[in-house]
Amino acid sequence: MSVSKPHVLILGGGYVGLYTAWGLRKRSRSVPMRITLVEPNAYMTYQPLLPEVAGGEIDPRNVTVQLSRALRGVHVVRGRLQNLDSAGKSATIAEADGATSTLEYDHVVFAVGSITRTFPTPGLEENAIGFKTVEEALFLRDRVLENIARAAATQDPAERAKALTFVFIGGGYTGVEAIAELSDLAKIAIRMYPRLDASDLNWVLVEAADKVAVEVGPELSAWTLQHLRRRGIDVRLQTTLKSCIDGNVVLSDGAEFAADAIVWTAGMKPNPVLDATDVPRGPKGHVNADARLRVIREDGSIVEGAWAAGDNAQVPDLTAQKQPAYYPPNAQNAVRQAKLLAANIAAQLNGQEPVEYRYKSLGTLANYGIGQGAAVVRGIPLKGLPAWLVARAYHGAAMPTLARKYRVFAGWAVNLFAPRDVTSMSAAREPRRTFVAGIHAQKMAQEPEKGK
Repeated sequence: MSVSKPHVLILGGGYVGLYTAWGLRKRSRSVPMRITLVEPNAYMTYQPLLPEVAGGEIDPRNVTVQLSRALRGVHVVRGRLQNLDSAGKSATIAEADGATSTLEYDHVVFAVGSITRTFPTPGLEENAIGFKTVEEALFLRDRVLENIARAAATQDPAERAKALTFVFIGGGYTGVEAIAELSDLAKIAIRMYPRLDASDLNWVLVEAADKVAVEVGPELSAWTLQHLRRRGIDVRLQTTLKSCIDGNVVLSDGAEFAADAIVWTAGMKPNPVLDATDVPRGPKGHVNADARLRVIREDGSIVEGAWAAGDNAQVPDLTAQKQPAYYPPNAQNAVRQAKLLAANIAAQLNGQEPVEYRYKSLGTLANYGIGQGAAVVRGIPLKGLPAWLVARAYHGAAMPTLARKYRVFAGWAVNLFAPRDVTSMSAAREPRRTFVAGIHAQKMAQEPEKGK
């Protein structure tokens, strides 16, 4: 009688899901196992390069990795977790085609990541957009270009001012990188319209704390603030968004103005799909994990066969001097945790003991547009061109798959000699518009003939 191979179920196809699946697939040659990965999207997104997608520096497809192609030998399921019973080791999946399936597993990996954290701010749901997906980055690129074109066409000063006002809520490195790249794009695009000038653009960055880009440290944070203001960006510290109903922005410092683009980059929270599980979670909703990336209960006991890493996990940082401490949610930790996670699962399947995750950050990188950035590399602060070069080299090398690395580097090389593409593709969101308009026009033309 044949014994079935142990089944490893990976929930999520981001950094942790992709790299865990890669690691397990490699080890499955010596440690028999079946691997299934469940993810709503067909692809993984390399999020650190989203600002460059928004700025028109990278083709949006080149920051994505097709999961089914990258994970040959892994059963990739397009679907979303509906329910998980950790005691019974089974998960119910709502698949993309509408079907529902139940998957039994021996080991499960929680790798569902995070979503944008928001507050119940009036008007936010109706008028704002996040900056966490390639679709959001591409939408914002087109919105900036379309707004500039609209501003050039209108005779209404108030409408022009609203179209050229762009507000970003959240001054972490995501918000700073996004506003820097998009403002660069806008300055190039606006040159095509003689009626407009770069001084007509109004970029506003709202941050609740007393500094921006805290991830790069105090010295570079202060430099970043000065750099943004020199570029004409209105940075408002210790300020929050009170409301944005119908695009009318009201800030806590008393400022009120109209804006047609409101971007929310003020933090993250664990993916709410975890609510469909019974796994132990911390005070902020993260899955409780020990240093070996095993899911644990409050008393420290292990949930058998359950593992977690990345943005949706609370992983203790045993290298920190002050305890308790936890690793921050970033790509560096997600990738390295995933690689160890694959090794630990394989080790346990082989009757060996998993090892602890211990990692000292190599540094922090922030890209502020062509030739500008801030970085801390092994404790050494860099700014301007050196930081930008280091950031590009790192992210190009870190991009998953050789084909995507090549496309990213090739695109950057072409951009050194070619002007930035400022073509809006917003019409792609209504692909049938021209076809349907043609049908309606034909019907209208036939109406007079019927009346004869």
